Amino acid sequence: MSIKGKFLKRMKKGNYDNIAIVGHSSIDPDSIASAFGMEFIVKKLHSPINVDVLVDGISKHTSKVMEYFDKEYKVESKKKYDLIIIVDVNVPSQLGKFLELIQSHDKENIILIDHHSHTDFAESNTSIAYIDESRTSTAEMVLELILELSLKPPDNLLNILLSGILYDSRRFYSLNQKTLDLVNKMFQLGVDYDFAVSLIQKRLEDSERIARIKCVSRIQYEKIQDWILVWSRVGSHEGSSARAILEVGADVALIYSTRAKETRLNVRATHAFHRKTNIHFGKDIMKELSVEFKGDGGGHSTAAALNIPAIVSEEKLKKSTLELLKNLIQKNRSET
Repeated sequence: MSIKGKFLKRMKKGNYDNIAIVGHSSIDPDSIASAFGMEFIVKKLHSPINVDVLVDGISKHTSKVMEYFDKEYKVESKKKYDLIIIVDVNVPSQLGKFLELIQSHDKENIILIDHHSHTDFAESNTSIAYIDESRTSTAEMVLELILELSLKPPDNLLNILLSGILYDSRRFYSLNQKTLDLVNKMFQLGVDYDFAVSLIQKRLEDSERIARIKCVSRIQYEKIQDWILVWSRVGSHEGSSARAILEVGADVALIYSTRAKETRLNVRATHAFHRKTNIHFGKDIMKELSVEFKGDGGGHSTAAALNIPAIVSEEKLKKSTLELLKNLIQKNRSET
């Protein structure tokens, strides 16, 4: 039986009274749409049942989605659950305040659905980890489950699921046949594309624009073979700043930041860089750095992050990161 089949079977066969659904902290449109999509599924499979959607912070991109969907969620919980479903995350540091709750449950009562690269956490802390790295979003994986169960999602759920897909695919900048087929089915079900787009549209706030400007002003770059690799630092909006640097012309943008007792590294890369070098930043860079610096790292081929629970100097992290990148670029070039 496929891992997706096992995931579905587990949701169908269990005898549940209380279920929790948890996304990553500072929840984004893909994560919240996936959480509410999973809530819809389990309530259809097990009615009546209590389902708590647990939310540790809402990103600015998600506020319109939450206002529109207007569904109850919890920001605190110390309950014991029959089943915990983790959506759109498999890195412990990104589970925020609910990590302790998850760790207090037996792994047999925890399952996971995600589209990021596999981590040791997913393998050792869940009974079933349904992960498909080929998907552009977790929302499309959840939608696929809904359709395979012959369920008809209400219009408001359909709209936020499309918003989640649009958000994580960067409005179909990343697109494959599976996603295209699913979106076509959404149109057949009556999804409102323009409205789904409007839910994730927002003018950049001053803080984000200033962060981007500061980040660009601090650029340090190296040209390695055919590629321009940029290193910079910023205090917030790391992902947005990295995307801005790609738009300026970089092939890879590596953004260093620190919080209280925490160091972060965010990366964005072009699809051309991944395609020609075969470097997967989630697996080849962030997971390797997480071992060296005792942190949590992972993500996608062209978008990934590292969280280190300590302050690591910018120069030290930069040196390790660029050395790893240079070695991989050289190795992969010599193999082609």
